Amino acid sequence: MENDLDKISRSDLKKEVSLSKGGKSYEYSSFVKERVERKSFYEILCQRVGKYVKIPMSSKENENLQKDIANAGLNVKPYEVMGVSIAVLLAAMMLSTVVILLTGQLMAFTLLPLSFYAYTYLKGYPSNIAKKRILDETSEMVLGILYVVIFMRHTPNLEAALKFASNNLEGHLGNDFKLLLWNVQTKEDRDIFEAMDDFLIEWRDRNKSFVDAMNLIMSALHQINNEKRKETLDMAVDTMLSGTYDDMVRYANKLRTPVQAVSLIGITLPIMGLVMLPMISAFLSDIITSDAIFFFYDIILPVIVLFFINKVLGERPVGFAIPDISKHPDAPPDNKFYLTINRKKTAVSVFIIPAIILILGILLYILYVWTHLDAPPSQLDVFGSLTIVIGLAGALASYFYLSSFQRIRIRDNVNSVESEFTNAAYILSNMLGEGKPLEISLIKASEEMKSTKIHDFFEKIETNIRKLGMDVKTAIFNPDYGAIKLYPSMLVNSIMRILVSTSEESTEAAEMSMSNIGRYTKSLKQIDEKIRDILSETISSVTFQANFIAPLITGVVVGLSTMIFLILFNLGEQIGSIADASVDVGGASTMNINFILGFLNLSSSVDVWAFQPIVGVYLIIVVLLMVHLINKIEYSGDIVYFMDRAAKTLIISIILYVIIVSITTLLFTGLAEVAVTVGVV
Repeated sequence: MENDLDKISRSDLKKEVSLSKGGKSYEYSSFVKERVERKSFYEILCQRVGKYVKIPMSSKENENLQKDIANAGLNVKPYEVMGVSIAVLLAAMMLSTVVILLTGQLMAFTLLPLSFYAYTYLKGYPSNIAKKRILDETSEMVLGILYVVIFMRHTPNLEAALKFASNNLEGHLGNDFKLLLWNVQTKEDRDIFEAMDDFLIEWRDRNKSFVDAMNLIMSALHQINNEKRKETLDMAVDTMLSGTYDDMVRYANKLRTPVQAVSLIGITLPIMGLVMLPMISAFLSDIITSDAIFFFYDIILPVIVLFFINKVLGERPVGFAIPDISKHPDAPPDNKFYLTINRKKTAVSVFIIPAIILILGILLYILYVWTHLDAPPSQLDVFGSLTIVIGLAGALASYFYLSSFQRIRIRDNVNSVESEFTNAAYILSNMLGEGKPLEISLIKASEEMKSTKIHDFFEKIETNIRKLGMDVKTAIFNPDYGAIKLYPSMLVNSIMRILVSTSEESTEAAEMSMSNIGRYTKSLKQIDEKIRDILSETISSVTFQANFIAPLITGVVVGLSTMIFLILFNLGEQIGSIADASVDVGGASTMNINFILGFLNLSSSVDVWAFQPIVGVYLIIVVLLMVHLINKIEYSGDIVYFMDRAAKTLIISIILYVIIVSITTLLFTGLAEVAVTVGVV
């Protein structure tokens, strides 16, 4: 019997890893072809530029870079990476020098940090891609172990189990399993155990839980007693789940301080620093210009903060994989939303409304500046310049909303089904354990979960079986009518494939697979909940800052700065009048006034109509950075959730900002006028 199972497994395996006339399997050949043909811009840049600039490296640096390149799957050489990094650094520094010499603006020195950022980014690109790829593989490892264990519970053949896992895994781990099988077929490795040992050596320092789980799986093959073998396989799953949970807890605990530091140093303190700019600009008017403030606050600082956010959160382990909802029948095409006209859906571009709002805001701003260019500063400059901030925020908010409001419903449904699969898996396991066929078990599970979203999923399967006469597999996976089409989740897809595959073997195998699936989904849910729990205080703090603190502080800064601008302008006018009146007198008083005017440029500091938009744009960027930070923590960077939250947060923060700016400007400029009138200044 065991020989028959082995024969069947190897026959199935041959379909996946079969030697063709050219000596390679179709799947692996296509995999290699894809890697060779798909060159990124980075690879092209390195190959074209890096070969002309060869920088010597130490053997250790060369070895580390080569390791990162191999792990990232990039087709470049270490010297090419170093060469293009140095070339870009030198080119950027030369450009900065030329700009400084031609313009004479010290602001051009701010280009130098961007030069070093470009160097760091290009040199560290292979390492970042390698980390991302390893993280993607790590997120698949629990599911990969589960696939292998479920298959080996009924067929103790490691090659066939890896083939089964590679067929169902959609990421890099599935490709790695195919590579292992290919190495065995081509005799590069003596057998699957030697190939697996070499593979696990690479993961020894990356994910110890995965290595331990795979070692337990391989040791189970040597168990003579069938029950002992199954116990060892279950132990492998438990080892992987507990290890993943522990890794996430450690990561979340380490993440709290860096996230708070990024929020405080990168966002809060720069906002507070804005209030000092009007005073500083009076003394350093040649350096602290509108262009310099804009370049630093709206370009350099956001780039640096974004870099650190991605660096801090770049190693976040993923619980549930982000579903691709683009193939859902109700999902609109990219950059479009559905508008129902005469009961007919019409796809409309998401850019039309944002473009109208943005253009209107820009035109109103240009009109105001054009008509008040030579006028003395006043509180009207604040209100006249608010149009461009409102226009930009409104354009972004409408774009994010139109891009996400229909997709978020689909995403929420899929998310609900994923989270409810733990209970569904245990219910199915109990039904199958009673000896019920899979079709009946699915119907019974649907009846027991009527108040949940997953009921609709099971009901769709039942409808396909009863009304369309489909079998279970077709009812789930049919490309046109299958239930899985309405729930484009890798997790749901994988679970149903396991259920159908194991049910074809036996009801007992399906029962055990659902029991393991229940433990698996429960563990993943605990992982996501744990990271939210540990970082809940930080998430709440960042959310509060984005919604209230940031617009409150920036609004007060604009009002206070406007008051300072007006006071300095009036002070400059009065000192100038005194200087004109004392020309005839001469002497020390004239020299003192000229000395004051020599280092104080009171009347030509930053314009109010330029300063307010800079602060407003910075607020918009800060809000988006905070939303990005929260989204990375809570949803692993899911773009749909980002756009949904960004739209809501932008609307709240900009409304509050406009209110605070209006109140503080009227209040503080009123105080400034009183002070000037009564002769305080």
